[in-house]
Amino acid sequence: MTQEISIPEVSKRYAKAIFELANENEILDQVSNDLFTLEKAIIDSKDLRRLISSPTFSSDEQMQVMEQILNKQKATDIIKNFINVLIKNRRINILVSIIGGFNLLILSNSGEVRAEVTSAQDLSMEQLDGIKSNLKKLTEKEIKLETKLDPEIMGGIIVKIGSQMIDTSVSTKLNNLKILMKGAN
Repeated sequence: MTQEISIPEVSKRYAKAIFELANENEILDQVSNDLFTLEKAIIDSKDLRRLISSPTFSSDEQMQVMEQILNKQKATDIIKNFINVLIKNRRINILVSIIGGFNLLILSNSGEVRAEVTSAQDLSMEQLDGIKSNLKKLTEKEIKLETKLDPEIMGGIIVKIGSQMIDTSVSTKLNNLKILMKGAN
């Protein structure tokens, strides 16, 4: 089941600009990794999400925090400059959709898809090969797996490909059961 991803036009324009700049400078992989790391930081941090989405923060405050984050992740100068342009243009609030647009450009220009697999325990090579094979059939692209451990999911796996997520974790199933039980009362 594939899902149509809707990216606003302004985000597509910024995504195309950063894609073309990275491609011209032959650092597409580095820029892609920088954006992936930045997106993960935004997803993982409520404070960072608030910083980039709230108009109450000044451009200086946003630049200061983003500069620290980008320096810590050793981001390329292209990404640092790009983030500064977004902040100056008061467009940092659409960064996540720009990254989504960039990822779509990467997918359409390569035969490879990055997938993040989260599990409660280390997966065997056989299990990882099975996941990779199934994802390859689903996407019709080569799959690059990144694995992550999270004991809180208790069992099962969570697979994230772009903005799509397949969640078969025990914790999600228990939460869904809890919701169903509340509704039965």
